[in-house]
Amino acid sequence: MSTKILFVEGIGEVQLVRKSSLKRLRISVKATGEVLVSIPWLFSFSRGEVFLEEKRKWVIKTQQKLEKHGLTRKPLEPGLLFSTRSFNYHLNPGKNEKVKVQLRHEQHIAEISYPEQSSLEDQEILSKIKSAIEAVLRYEAKRYLPGRTRELANQLGYSFKTLTIKNNKTNWGSCSSLKNINLNLHLMRLPDRLIDYIVVHELVHTKIPNHSASFKERLKGHFPDSEELDKAIKKFRPEMI
Repeated sequence: MSTKILFVEGIGEVQLVRKSSLKRLRISVKATGEVLVSIPWLFSFSRGEVFLEEKRKWVIKTQQKLEKHGLTRKPLEPGLLFSTRSFNYHLNPGKNEKVKVQLRHEQHIAEISYPEQSSLEDQEILSKIKSAIEAVLRYEAKRYLPGRTRELANQLGYSFKTLTIKNNKTNWGSCSSLKNINLNLHLMRLPDRLIDYIVVHELVHTKIPNHSASFKERLKGHFPDSEELDKAIKKFRPEMI
């Protein structure tokens, strides 16, 4: 897979991705308004940019619909970005020449600083800030999720083979037929009860690999308020700032 990021006037950030598994060009608009152009491996990025231009009216119309419903991404600003179970993530300009991360565990602060002369509209700076945030989230997730998953598995009578932390854009977790569990690093941005709920959801999949009535019944046995928790999860999205 090969990726290219560009900023298109009137549209915003666009991600071009070349994949060997694709047979035709595809375009999609994320819930946040960002655009993804998927390109077959034998096609060039330039071909993808031409395809984007052909779909420009549709893309802008879709973004406008999302904006109307308040779903598009707000501009990044200095200050408190969000809080997790371990840190309050702050973004501030600094004297440093590069994007820098400082973790202050006792104060529960993760400070991401960027060169004060830089603009937060600069796509290169934004990309580096996102990478820094992802790195801290992954650090948090690796410190917490494996142990918590083992703890819940032991308490509830489940077993799994491996656990991998990923930065998924579309789901909070998954479980393979081999009982390998993937968990999203963005779980760290959820309340503890929702984290546990998603972890147990995947543990139940080690026994029942689908979402049948028996799966829902077993999950409800662990979380009687599962329907309310499902609604609560929909208020969050597994995505970067």
